[in-house]
Amino acid sequence: MKLFYECNFFNNKFVAKEQFDILQHEISLKDTFKDGKHSFKKKQIKYECKWNKHEQWDNNKPCILMPIRDNRYLLEITIKNLLDNKINDQANIVIIDDRSSEDIRSISVKNMSYLRVDNTKGFNFSMLMNIAAGVCNSLGIKEIVLWNSDLWVVDQNSFSDLLKKHRENNSLISGSKLVYPPKEMSLNGEEDTENIKSFNKSMLNGKWRNTIQFGGDAWVKTPAPILLSPIHYKRFSDPKNPLVNCDRGVCFLTGALQVWDLQYYINIGGLNPSLSRNFQDVDICLRSVELNNIPIYFGKELYFYHDESAVMNNIKNEKKNNKQMHSDHILFGKIWNNKISRIVF
Repeated sequence: MKLFYECNFFNNKFVAKEQFDILQHEISLKDTFKDGKHSFKKKQIKYECKWNKHEQWDNNKPCILMPIRDNRYLLEITIKNLLDNKINDQANIVIIDDRSSEDIRSISVKNMSYLRVDNTKGFNFSMLMNIAAGVCNSLGIKEIVLWNSDLWVVDQNSFSDLLKKHRENNSLISGSKLVYPPKEMSLNGEEDTENIKSFNKSMLNGKWRNTIQFGGDAWVKTPAPILLSPIHYKRFSDPKNPLVNCDRGVCFLTGALQVWDLQYYINIGGLNPSLSRNFQDVDICLRSVELNNIPIYFGKELYFYHDESAVMNNIKNEKKNNKQMHSDHILFGKIWNNKISRIVF
């Protein structure tokens, strides 16, 4: 079994059309045996795509790629944040509609480009981003930004400051400090998020607001299937803590916000299509580290708001802890367990 399946979409000459299909080979967990060994099955997935380029598209600007499924209310809030802070003047924005039953197109095409992706497998963050990256590359874009639909800028300078640091440092992959939003911005309002209620009870009653959601990379020893697991450094700490209020090289950046040199993203193979729901952001960063191209975390006096799990809390019938999540865990361990310690340490 090959440990990594590249996005074969990048192997072909591609011209963006209003409608096109992508065929991608992916693997997923088939069986787990009593001795702890696993078998995988290979399947070809068809992605049916519809593309609408906004009339203000500018090939000289970077391109923000924002996936969403339904959650129209969330998308309206995020679009308002971007427009109010004039981010659409700084970048092309592509809304990637992942099989929505709600009308996402009508609120997207007014101000942004729109990419609809349908498939029968289910949610695959990797392929949503890879397909959008391929469209951008065919149109001459040089930089892409992976951007969660529950991620917001603090002010008009946040995005331009990150881009400036990314370019001045000749970085190929960059990210920034992410902070839980204040109560008045949080989609949960007075409520604690499901993640806090389930896994971080010490931060109940709003203690998590205005604290670090992502402050860089960290690693902890864990039992199989992943022997060394990636975690967000200094979660819930003060954003002014010098350990997170800094710029530094890291082994991974969260996929909620990643700035990429697009040609490098394609050359490295894009996000692993077989890691559909989890670890694809870590996997691609580790592959870059192996090539001695270190991702850079720019957290010095710079941050973005991330209302963590606002997306997942509203995805109907697609719970986090499903078979694909389990498959992603097993596959990530298969790929990295034997070499990750020498990369990280």
